[in-house]
Amino acid sequence: MKLLYLYSDSDFTPWRENINAATIASLIQATPENVQTFVTHFVGFTAEFADFLRQFDLVFNVCYGYGVADQVEVVRWLDWHGIKHTASSYSTQLLAMDKALLPDMCVQVGLNTPRILLPNELLDFSPTTTFIAKHRYGSLHRNMLFFKKDNIPSQQLNSLESYIIQPYIEGREFTVAVIPNKNGLNPQCLPPLEIIPNDGRAIYVAGQNYGPTYKDFEPQLDEHLYDMMTEGVLELHKLLEIKGMSRTDVRVANDEVYILDINTMPNLDPQRSYLPALANHHGIQLKELIERTIKSALIWYERQLVQQPD
Repeated sequence: MKLLYLYSDSDFTPWRENINAATIASLIQATPENVQTFVTHFVGFTAEFADFLRQFDLVFNVCYGYGVADQVEVVRWLDWHGIKHTASSYSTQLLAMDKALLPDMCVQVGLNTPRILLPNELLDFSPTTTFIAKHRYGSLHRNMLFFKKDNIPSQQLNSLESYIIQPYIEGREFTVAVIPNKNGLNPQCLPPLEIIPNDGRAIYVAGQNYGPTYKDFEPQLDEHLYDMMTEGVLELHKLLEIKGMSRTDVRVANDEVYILDINTMPNLDPQRSYLPALANHHGIQLKELIERTIKSALIWYERQLVQQPD
């Protein structure tokens, strides 16, 4: 089998993702020995490059964008040219990236998501309520604004494109990973990882852009909340028909589970990314994670072939 790792260095991606040559070297080193491995940097949306990619049995897609094009646009181009790859399809990524669609999706699996507010609705809330404005599209923890109704940053909001406003849910934050099971046939949900602020502050998000946090790989959760979180995230993964892996950010407050973001193409840097660290903690090393992802993608394409009308 000929496998090609397709990537763009973080400097070439719109949001400076956790990916560089060292990341790719780690992935290649962890690739099963029976797989013939190649690597290429994304070089552009050309017919010649598409012809080159089609030479391989499978493209392991860790390309999170190229220039101003994001990962969804890259996947759209791959799908359009009939290139088999490990990432979720264009239609799936398009659905998952739009937070305005989250409420309807969450209702279908019995979970909550923070209510999306119109600017004039902010006045209906208590003066102590904190609001968050963030990108409508994507799963980015960047350029977020936190404010109360007595200091609405109108000028900054007017300068943003495609944002949503929600009440900030104070509570515990978790990230929940779904990966292929051992034979690649079905998705498997890993136990949640808790993101904890290092200083006990109430306003925080995952990542370091809004202050340091640390990871708790063995959080204390009662059985009801654990089941609600893992089963709900797994059902969301299936509802969206996500291929391979996903990572979902979750808040828990007053014994309710709130879905914040669904990442259909989680970063895989073994040193800096949540999903590989979480899998490794639960006994699934990077080599097995890659092997499962390859199996899952090949099975996905086989199923698509079977489902095609005669």
